[in-house]
Amino acid sequence: MQKDENQINPDVQIGQMGRKGRRGEKILGHLKVAVGENHQEIRLNYFGIWGVKDGPTLLLNAAVHGNEVVGVEVLREIVDDINPKELCGNLLVVPIVNSLAFDYGLRCYPNDNIDMNRIFPGNTDGTMTEKIAHTFFDVFARRADYIIDLHSAEFPDELIPHVRVRVKNPSSEYLNLVASTGINAVWKGSEVEGMLQTEAHRIGVPCTTIEIGSAGRITRGNVELGILAIKNVMRILGMLEGTAEIPSRQIVLDLNSAWLRSPIDGIFRPATKLGQFVKAGETVGRIVNPASFEEYLLISHLSGIVAGISHQPIVQPGTRLAIVVDFDRDDLTKHLVELPALPNSQLKENEYLNILINELN
Repeated sequence: MQKDENQINPDVQIGQMGRKGRRGEKILGHLKVAVGENHQEIRLNYFGIWGVKDGPTLLLNAAVHGNEVVGVEVLREIVDDINPKELCGNLLVVPIVNSLAFDYGLRCYPNDNIDMNRIFPGNTDGTMTEKIAHTFFDVFARRADYIIDLHSAEFPDELIPHVRVRVKNPSSEYLNLVASTGINAVWKGSEVEGMLQTEAHRIGVPCTTIEIGSAGRITRGNVELGILAIKNVMRILGMLEGTAEIPSRQIVLDLNSAWLRSPIDGIFRPATKLGQFVKAGETVGRIVNPASFEEYLLISHLSGIVAGISHQPIVQPGTRLAIVVDFDRDDLTKHLVELPALPNSQLKENEYLNILINELN
């Protein structure tokens, strides 16, 4: 892999392969953002993979929140695996956007405690977090045709893998990008100013947010899911050969559902897994009194899919432990999105939908 120690020239149209000799190459480069409090240079490290044929420019990024590390591993494996001589178009990959928060292993950089995913497109005269956000957005997001923004649930929680839709009046191109991931579940939330996908949408760049795993944890299953989602998108965009497998329908989840919370102190032992169906009255987990070893059963009052679980074993009264999302058994279709016919793809059954149909009938 070649190294490019120079900053990307802002005049270069990356998406149009503006620099001579880039076709068929894979490079590692960096951009200087600022000088930190310790007088060390703050950088955004990136990879450029320049395909041999024309095609779109896809931006992949992770760790906008510094402790959401599963996406970093996903992108490491993508960069290692993609052969530029088999690529149509270009990949821009920024594995760690919020480098300062990443160094601390925290969601936000503690010196300014700003959530980077609320302040895009950033500010050149702002805090360090705002400066990094500005450089990332101005140099990378503005030059992309599509963006995949990888996130994880906040520690210590984990949510069912899903794609987040957080824009008003999404275009068909945007919705096709969401569908192209092949991920079974979608969560639709309100538009929030300063989110990457919201601000990218405002400049006409479709950006989808994929939520997989939990902050501070890397599991093989979640890494493989992220890799598959990215390659699905690349195949449907014509960037890679092959056929993407996507569900014929995605399930719409309400992840604003109330968490089941612990009523006592103790040690939480889950009795269910993400994606599992539970019936009203069934046990979701147990809370054990560490002094007496007495158990308290955490019971679901709904019938539905376990869409969130906590990985924090030590709990206090009020600690959130699990989400069970219920579904209308009389009209299941209102929880579903029919996916359009997309190029280079074939349809498959949605595994969560199969679970629901079997359990609700």
